[in-house]
Amino acid sequence: MCLGELCEILELGPGATAVARTDARTQTISLMTLDETVAPGDWVVVHSGFALARLDPDEADEALTLRATVPALPVRDDTVPAGPASPDPLMEGSI
Repeated sequence: MCLGELCEILELGPGATAVARTDARTQTISLMTLDETVAPGDWVVVHSGFALARLDPDEADEALTLRATVPALPVRDDTVPAGPASPDPLMEGSI
């Protein structure tokens, strides 16, 4: 599962773009997927460089507080079986 970043709009750019800040990083994002207008100071949820939703100030505060209190979880991949890898039958005798 991928989570969007919470970004504050710093300035509107040309076309449907904006400069936004996440933590100490700034980035240019696309506003093409938003149905509403944004202004500097607004908060948006960004995924893969696209603003997906505008947050009202209370939602932004709540989301920022939640993210600050929940520790990052380690990535776990349960799709790879534990133990030694089985030999590849196509590679047998190729050495």
